[in-house]
Amino acid sequence: MARNGYTKATGFFGIVLALVAMPAAAGSLDAALSRANGWTSWQVPIVDGAEPPCCYGNFSRKASVRTCDLDARNWSWGSSSDYPHTPGESLTIYAHVQGGKVDKLRALATSCPVKAKGDIAAIDAAPADSVAWLARLAVADKDEADHAVAALAFHAEPAATQALADAAAPGKPRDRRESALFWLGQLRGAEGATIVERFATRDDDPEVREHAVFALSQSKAGDAYARILAIAGSDASDDVRSKALFWMAQMHDSRAQADITAALRRDPSDEVREQAVFALSQLETGADQALIAVIRGDYPRSAKEKALFWLGQSGSDEAIAFMDEMLAKGERR
Repeated sequence: MARNGYTKATGFFGIVLALVAMPAAAGSLDAALSRANGWTSWQVPIVDGAEPPCCYGNFSRKASVRTCDLDARNWSWGSSSDYPHTPGESLTIYAHVQGGKVDKLRALATSCPVKAKGDIAAIDAAPADSVAWLARLAVADKDEADHAVAALAFHAEPAATQALADAAAPGKPRDRRESALFWLGQLRGAEGATIVERFATRDDDPEVREHAVFALSQSKAGDAYARILAIAGSDASDDVRSKALFWMAQMHDSRAQADITAALRRDPSDEVREQAVFALSQLETGADQALIAVIRGDYPRSAKEKALFWLGQSGSDEAIAFMDEMLAKGERR
């Protein structure tokens, strides 16, 4: 998964390449951070199924773990199927405090190697306290709010799901809302998918609904495809219905070709029909056959023209053979 320029990779390595102070005495997270100066860290359980977040390079076909520089100006991190979830893995939150304010926030697998300019103080924090602290940061209008949203998503603590829903609520900045919806779909299971579906079907902002459809397409919980199909047939916005058809084509679901073709025949919008043809061209399997069926079938001329265009972009043997057939028929007329 990738988000906002994050590199897609993740790892399982356990050496922290920084000077780590002894754990502070137990106390509230707020109190501990109010006394902090520089980097402070704490650990919490990581959500089940998450590919551990870390920093990576791609020097071969397999992603390779890099040491994360916590002070890097161009901060980038990610996860990868090359390094799947490992039982017992935990999440470490790194907060840099200067002048009583958090100016940098990172959330990485505890096994992920890191380095920093100064010592990293380790403190104790209950998962619920970590969620509560990050939730406040996630809804504040601060530079680190988006990092707080991502950090919440990786918490195993159930309260993190509601904290993300709060960050996605109407009235928050749109980019914050979209980030929260993305992570709800990506990591928060069935409850997260239900919340995302609610935004996808009820939010007043069509751009937020569009993004919620994308977030729902990323969910592995339940039948997300069926939920998106319903939106493709019911949303009042042409753009939302179009995006729903596109993401249906990306979900590698065997029902997609028939459902998108049905939308092409049913939808009254020229824009949606055009996007339906494009969605057919994006199918992992059967794209050329679907486009040829549109060209041969009883569809609007504009849809046939778009299908012919996208078939021409394919370059497959099947597409070329069909083009040759069409040209030969034209020459005989």
